[in-house]
Amino acid sequence: MTDIRSTITRQPVTVDSGTSIRGAAREMERQGVGALLVVEDDNNLVGIVTDRDIVLRGVARGVSPDGRIDALMTTEVITIPAGVDVERAYRVFRDHAFRRLPVMEGRRVVGLVSVDDLLIRNERQVADLVHPLADEVLTPRHEAGPPEPTSTAPPAEPATPAAAAPAAAARASAAAGVETEPSAVPELPPRRRQIRAAPGDTLVVHRGATRQPDRTGEIFEVRSPAGDPPFAVRWSDTGHVSFVYPGPDAEIRHHGEPAPSGAR
Repeated sequence: MTDIRSTITRQPVTVDSGTSIRGAAREMERQGVGALLVVEDDNNLVGIVTDRDIVLRGVARGVSPDGRIDALMTTEVITIPAGVDVERAYRVFRDHAFRRLPVMEGRRVVGLVSVDDLLIRNERQVADLVHPLADEVLTPRHEAGPPEPTSTAPPAEPATPAAAAPAAAARASAAAGVETEPSAVPELPPRRRQIRAAPGDTLVVHRGATRQPDRTGEIFEVRSPAGDPPFAVRWSDTGHVSFVYPGPDAEIRHHGEPAPSGAR
């Protein structure tokens, strides 16, 4: 059984129920999150508010940004106790139309699990199975074949001095310890390219095939200690934030690394 706490990747972001709508929106932007837990009286959970709530319940209805955030929050918050297994969270998400689930110890919030967290967990489990198979396909192991049949052809004519020179040179190089590049060794296909990044790096998605400019975004969160995807990216063209698994058309431009001269 896998404890639900194993899927918690970061501490939940909370605001007091008296926080203004403008202040809550700024906190979302500062923390790079799409939801805030609303608390009061010794950090007791009283509601949850999302960026969608601010847009649809606030901006669309002309609510002043100086109003209190608890006017927009959802008060009937479904939670899950810490210590239960992940399968319980799957069932809760399946039965209810929401994306985030606060994890509680008594009345205290200890985490926030999202559908994205469970999808990332599943992806990593599948990747652990798929990567060895991909390596085997891309870099196959060649088994030894049957012995070559003994040739019955007549012995070859003695090599002429001109033809014997390259062979003699190769033997001399081998005797001197100089490696020569083999001419008949087949090249193995390249192994799967790994993309790793750190916060502050830039993700560049090349879109040359569609004659559109490359798309860039700042990576501000990497959940894997090794720097593997997915990355939380804030796109420069829209300002939107999304979790991204880079494809073969993407590259990482590390922080402080100059852009290529031909970059668009």
